[in-house]
Amino acid sequence: MIDLDWSPPVGGDVVLLPAGCQWDAVRTSTAIARAAFQILDGTENCASIIDPRAGWAYWLLPPGALAEFAHWERLEQHVSLIAAGSGTHYVGVPPSHRRAGPGLHWRITGEWSGRYLAQPYYLGAVLTSAVFFVHGPGALPAQCGLCERELDPAYAVTVHGRRAAGDAAPQPLSVHPACARAARLRANSQEPRP
Repeated sequence: MIDLDWSPPVGGDVVLLPAGCQWDAVRTSTAIARAAFQILDGTENCASIIDPRAGWAYWLLPPGALAEFAHWERLEQHVSLIAAGSGTHYVGVPPSHRRAGPGLHWRITGEWSGRYLAQPYYLGAVLTSAVFFVHGPGALPAQCGLCERELDPAYAVTVHGRRAAGDAAPQPLSVHPACARAARLRANSQEPRP
């Protein structure tokens, strides 16, 4: 289970904190954030940091939780991931009471859950929709119909299958060659029915 319990430091001013310790962060443009807020408000209801001067919005996620959503790599042209890595990256964190500009502030919804950390999988799915809304369907690279990771169409193969067990009928899916082999192996390894 993901721990979503974190609060900003007590104080009266913005504090620079390193990503990857208490949380990881996702940064995107305020245009994409506005589209995401239309979905998040009333559903996720977590706080986000707005930097109106730079035109950025940040969501904080539990540390290490970026691995929970396989689609982050597809969003990298429009969404920056800020986590522990080769260097230390800092994010300005406003005090909890600062909920309006002109500088860094928290965006809190009317139905706020009280959480400062977002759920990675849900936020990733919402940001994917927001990128489509702001930049159009061609803004993101294609994805594999089985593993859902980024797919280079030049190396894709087409298979007929079901994405999910509940799909009514097989359909053509563009997939990685390795995913097609793995799916065929799984299908062939099933024991025959009596």
